[in-house]
Amino acid sequence: MASNKPLKIPLFRLASGRTQVDDRLGISLQKLAQRVPFRHIPHRHDFYHVAWIEAGTGTFIQDDKSYPIEAGSLIFVPPGQVHTWESREALHGYILSFEPTLLFSQTDRPYRLLHELAQWSATAKSQIEVKGSAYDLLRTKFEDLAGEFCTTEEFRDEMLRTEITSILISLHRLCRGPAKIEITDHFHPLTNRFLALLEKEEGKFYRANHYVSALSVDSRAFVNAVLSETGKSPSVWIRDRTLLEARRLLTYTDLTISEVAYRLNFRNVSYFVRFYRRLTGISPGAARARSTRSTLAQGRRKVSKVRKKVI
Repeated sequence: MASNKPLKIPLFRLASGRTQVDDRLGISLQKLAQRVPFRHIPHRHDFYHVAWIEAGTGTFIQDDKSYPIEAGSLIFVPPGQVHTWESREALHGYILSFEPTLLFSQTDRPYRLLHELAQWSATAKSQIEVKGSAYDLLRTKFEDLAGEFCTTEEFRDEMLRTEITSILISLHRLCRGPAKIEITDHFHPLTNRFLALLEKEEGKFYRANHYVSALSVDSRAFVNAVLSETGKSPSVWIRDRTLLEARRLLTYTDLTISEVAYRLNFRNVSYFVRFYRRLTGISPGAARARSTRSTLAQGRRKVSKVRKKVI
């Protein structure tokens, strides 16, 4: 049976399929009811996403995990994360998209806040479900943001930055963040640059020395800064990011195992297979077969639900 998977996971920019975009500040705020063409296919962005659900039900799929969504769901999607949506009832609410490099200045950018939210998003077993007074507070915040987004009043930029930061802090407090391993309120610029470059490389397997050269820094200072501020060494960060990208390519593309190895900068396919098996306990081929079986099972469940509705 021919597969419909692409050879590359689609990557979309901020303006893709969106009409309400402030290019100068790097912000988009849209109602969920507005149709975005690529929302229902696995894809990723080069910006941050915060989705606030006020009505409707469905499923949010993030990498290899699925989460039910309903009124009160609050979803955070960092750049690069593969995701898609399946709605059973029309979803209503807002989707906030933003690029920190445009929205915030170099000194005011909330690096640690965004990093902790990204770490939580990658490891969370469930999405946030907001109830009671917290729901009313979040709904008011998004309504205020929507009003400010459309205004031309003085100090609009400053107010938008403040309101977006407030939403991110609320999200952080609701999810309680990852383990408190950071020892400072702000990351060292070196750590920020490394994590940004690591994401830009899209999982390519490099030695830590590659980043030492690319960042033009002292090797010991580099390792110490990243380890002390994140709790993980650069080598572990590189390994984990490569493994994540390998899983994504095996699940969402039709690349052969050799092509995946080449895409991730491995010297040969045997080295890649050993790398993958050592970290997961199974071969890349077995992982792809398992993913395919899971996809087929989901497809059969969807067909069964449609038949029941017809009957």
